[in-house]
Parts: sequence; structure tokens; C-alpha cells
Amino acid sequence: MVNKITLICIFIVLFSCNFSGTIINEITTIDFKSLNSVENIQLIDVRTIEEYNTGYIGGALNIDFYKSSFVDSINVLDKSKTTVVYCKSGNRSSKSALMMKSLGFKKVYNLKEGMNGWLSNRNEFILDSLN
Repeated sequence: MVNKITLICIFIVLFSCNFSGTIINEITTIDFKSLNSVENIQLIDVRTIEEYNTGYIGGALNIDFYKSSFVDSINVLDKSKTTVVYCKSGNRSSKSALMMKSLGFKKVYNLKEGMNGWLSNRNEFILDSLN
């Protein structure tokens, strides 16, 4: 009886874990700046439009993670291009990066600590006065 219970527990643990091997690569602000200087990347800001309007990283395209059209919007991007995703803290962007990987994006990076990390490192950001 104990062996059956042990086997059942092992079975549950093994099959409840994610063995897909999908790992999201995180990139620091310093590494992002280096990568951006040598490669033509897609930079995606997955914050809400209200957050985006408070300031964003230059060259970023805003695609709101919470919109129902989110998957459709990211699905039309160039999947062969290196893509960096960010949000406020890194939570939404890591989920977005996972989705992008599952949709066939080749190189996806999550900007570690998101906009919070970007600002804490005193990096420049864009604030459009028209918004």
C-alpha cells in the first residue's frame, strides 16, 4: 500500500511540473542598450495606454497586455526579429514573452524589472506632450 501511494505521489509531481523547457531570457537595462545599439530589435511595451502615456522607452510599440486583441496584435509582428518586451515591473512582460515564444517568436527577451528598473537606472524615456 505504501509503495502505491509513493508511486502515485511521484507520478503527480512529475506530471504537474512543466517540462516544456520554455525559459524566458531576461535582459538588464545595460544589456538591452548594448543589444539595441548593434541589432534592429522590436521593443514592445505591454503596459496600458495610461501607463504608456506617462513615459516609455524610445522606439517602443505599445500593445496592452489586458486588451482582448493582445494575441492578435503580437501575432502580426515579425517573429524572426529579436524582440524585447517590458511592462512596469516585469510580470506582464514575462507572461507576454512566454506567449510570444509559444507563437513562434525566435528571440524574445523580458526587460528585467521593466520600466521601474529602467527609471531606477536613470535611463532616458519619452514623454509625448501630445498625449
